[in-house]
Amino acid sequence: MTRNWGKCCGDEVDIIYYDERYREASMEVLRKSFFLNEAVCIGSEVNLDPQAQKDLEQLCLDVGRSGVSLLARHVATDRIVGVSFNVLQTPSAPGDLNYFESFRDDHCISPSSKSLMQYMITMDAKVDLFQKFGIDCLLEIMFLATLPEMEGKGVGTQLVASSIELAKLLKQGQATENLPQESIHKRPQLVSSLFTSRISQKVGKKNNFKEINEVPHAEFVFRGKTYSDRIGPDHPTSVLMIREI
Repeated sequence: MTRNWGKCCGDEVDIIYYDERYREASMEVLRKSFFLNEAVCIGSEVNLDPQAQKDLEQLCLDVGRSGVSLLARHVATDRIVGVSFNVLQTPSAPGDLNYFESFRDDHCISPSSKSLMQYMITMDAKVDLFQKFGIDCLLEIMFLATLPEMEGKGVGTQLVASSIELAKLLKQGQATENLPQESIHKRPQLVSSLFTSRISQKVGKKNNFKEINEVPHAEFVFRGKTYSDRIGPDHPTSVLMIREI
């Protein structure tokens, strides 16, 4: 599906749906940027563990096929320069595992990827957004990344803005053309994300996200060290933020 969701960088980059033909290019963005530089990847040593990276690539490929992930594409070269792996979340039935819990248990081989998944699960459990806002569906911006040479040029900000626009249309029952049949009925009522660095937190604020919960990285421990021990002082917290639509 070739629908255009926005442009940035002087119209040199456009925002499109995730497509399987960009599968490898999308994974390259994660390998060169997200897995190496993202705060929680450092805290859980995903940056040092090729198996953990493979585990999380599989997560992103699964999420990509769910129809709401977006890519930033350099128009002249058809190169993927940024990714926003998004997922429509709905409440789990009582006693059932949620999507992230199931993936952790069924697909994560590495202790590092399990630690990162547990971080996401723990952060999500601290505030029940479905209960807090009285909703039954939200769009979560799960992993946001740009190639290192494209950082600071507004690619991440535009990917988030386009994700919000997609969520708004889905809420109205529009833009369902890329959804699998089992998700056609889903109507997100807000956008959420865990922003793990001061840089990504600024991206959220630029897109009018509201802070819901801030948690120190020192709360999370892997192999005898806190995440903050590895991340350092520049990015001390993760912030759960939401954008009402």
